[in-house]
Amino acid sequence: MIETPVENPRHQALRQALARVRQQVAQLEAALDEPYRQFTGSAVWVGPAARRFGEELSRQRQRLRTQAAKVIRELEEELGRTPEKVSPAVAQEQSRRFG
Repeated sequence: MIETPVENPRHQALRQALARVRQQVAQLEAALDEPYRQFTGSAVWVGPAARRFGEELSRQRQRLRTQAAKVIRELEEELGRTPEKVSPAVAQEQSRRFG
């Protein structure tokens, strides 16, 4: 008897996690946008210390974006490696693990 494949709970869990992470990443990235815009858009603070602060803010903003993209990329890759459909037995075992 051939079993009809069913939805893979692990695939579903990864898809949901990816959606949550994308939403949170968007919020994290936006968190530094306004301070960066304000700092670089007008002379709110000038001098060598201000320049160093601005450079560090820019580096940290870029680092956050790079790391966030890495997390999303890794989740996308794992999702791509995870079959959407599996046998009922595998689905049951995955369901216990990823509920």
